[in-house]
This record gives sequence, structure tokens and C-alpha cells, in this order.
Amino acid sequence: MKVTGARQTRFLSQPPHDLLGALLFGPDRGLVKARAAALIQTLAPDIDPAFGATVLTADDLATDPARLQDEMSAMSLLGGTRLVRLRLDHERSGAAIAKILKALDADPSRVEARLVIEAGDLSTRSAVRKAAEAAKHVAAIGCYPMGARDRRQQIKDRLDDLGIGVTPDALDLWIPLLEGDHALAEGEVEKMALYKGYGTEEGARVTPADVRALAAGAQGSAIDPIIQDALSGRLDSLDARYRRAVEAKTSPVAIHFALQRHILRLCEASARMDRGDSAQAATRSLRPPVFRMAEDAFVATLNRWNGRALRSALSQCQTVERQLKSTGAPAEALTQRLLFGLARFAARRRAA
Repeated sequence: MKVTGARQTRFLSQPPHDLLGALLFGPDRGLVKARAAALIQTLAPDIDPAFGATVLTADDLATDPARLQDEMSAMSLLGGTRLVRLRLDHERSGAAIAKILKALDADPSRVEARLVIEAGDLSTRSAVRKAAEAAKHVAAIGCYPMGARDRRQQIKDRLDDLGIGVTPDALDLWIPLLEGDHALAEGEVEKMALYKGYGTEEGARVTPADVRALAAGAQGSAIDPIIQDALSGRLDSLDARYRRAVEAKTSPVAIHFALQRHILRLCEASARMDRGDSAQAATRSLRPPVFRMAEDAFVATLNRWNGRALRSALSQCQTVERQLKSTGAPAEALTQRLLFGLARFAARRRAA
């Protein structure tokens, strides 16, 4: 079944009781991920989507497409609903997957799990998309970039949840900086919320001055070299640049979130390298694209940091993010410790 427009929000929170699964696709992978998480919370609220689900990739099914059928038919050993997540980065097995979706839809009694498929932008000729749109018990949900009005409401709703206001002028200035990437927008709103006290400061309000000081792109010329120094192991240069940035009132929270966002993109490119892409091809496949003048540095970092090291770095960033959300957290010291820890690791890899 095809779910479009305003129906999507209601569908994600109240899907039909006989829904077997859904295909979520579109150019905004951050939005695909967010909507998949919302649907999983409804379909299988007792399952940890990161650790309690069976996760398959397109490469898994390239050699054994029948595995999807097996996983959907297998009963849970512990009882309750099972969850199968399929990350569809290519459609080399598209015809086989479409055939399985049709078979499951035709006989729901054979299905013991719920299926969530996350994909990129699929054309109308896609076999998997066609199968989901034609099914009675599988939804096809296109995830396209939000318009300015929806983005405006997203920002206001999240800040309202934390008791933080935002002026109309600030929204007018902020929204154009967040177009086209749902994950970027969510990260920027969280960063702003931290900057304004994360709900601990009564009467906090985001103004145009806050947006100019903190929003994506506003401090990029000062922050990007700091991130490159950290991930390249240039300790002396990092120390000097970080001190200058702090003295110039660059927010440590902004530096932290820019670093975390950069490492997330490196993780995505590293995963493509694991599937056989070169570092350069993996870099050029990212959306939004890496700025051409920064491409060589990005590729060099990919070649220096393997997937395991990048995932560890991302975990460290997430730990610091939780600490930053604590009342009275020393943001400058926490961010500095994170940066220098990563830089020391990179320096050891350069010396090896």
C-alpha cells in the first residue's frame, strides 16, 4: 500500500493491525532512519531496534535471497513479536526480494515477524517499491525533504518540549541552513537546545544572534580545521586552534556536534568501502556531498581510520553528548578531552 503526504504521520503512530512491514525510501536518509525508528516503536515497542532485531543487508541477500523468507517465517524462541530490519543499499536482488514480499502478502499466516526495509531513493521502476506499493499488508512510505513550513514546526515542537522559545526572526534565519537533511536538522536543534540550557534555564529563547553564533555553517571556517587536526593527529596545531576558537567565543558544543556529524559521515563512507567501494568513490557517493576542496582530506581520514576505529570514536562522541546534557557540565573541558583523545589515537596510527 502506498502511504503519502499527511497520512504518513498518523500511519507511523497508528499502523493497521494487520501490517506485516514497510518499505521506507527516499533521498533523505536521515528522514528514512527517523521514520523507521518511529514505526518500529509502534510495531515492536518491546524490542531494542539496535540489539533485539535481526538485521540484514542487501549484500546478505545478494548471495542468499531466501534468507529473508526464512527470517520472516522463524518463530521467536522467547515469545512476542520478532523484528527484521533490511538495509537496502542496492537492488541486485530486487526481483527476488519483490517476489518474497508478494508471497508474504498473499499468505500473512506464514509470517512470524515484522519487516522494516530502509532504502535510498528508489525509482518508480524499482521492483521492491512496486511490490510494496501493490501489497495489502506492506506499506511503501516515501521520505522526501521537508518543506520550510514542516521544518519550522519540527524546530518549534522540539524546543517547546524543552521549554525553550524561539523568535520568528530566528526561525527565518535558521530554516534555510537546515534544508535537505533531516538528521542534520535534528542535530542542529539538539545543539541549540544544549546551548540554551537544555530546559534548565527559565525563559530561554533562541534569537537571531544565537543562530548566527551556533547554526550549521556559521562557524565552519573556524571549526573544520579543528576537526581535521583531531582526526589527523596534529596535536600541536589542534591545541593552538582550539584555544583560539574558545577565546573567540566559538561554542564547544558547536565543535562537538560538528565533530560527531563528521564522524557519522565517515562511518557511512567506511561502510561503503567495506562493500568494495574505493575511499574516493565512497566519499563522492555521500549525500549531501563532501565539499570538493575538502575531498582529499576526507579520503585521507578514511584511509587512516578503519570502520572499527570510527565506530569507537562515534561512541565516545555520544558519551560526551550525554555528559553535555547534564546540568553544569564543563562543555569546554569535555570537548577538549574528546578532541585530544582522538588526536592521540590518530597520531599513533600515523607513527605505526
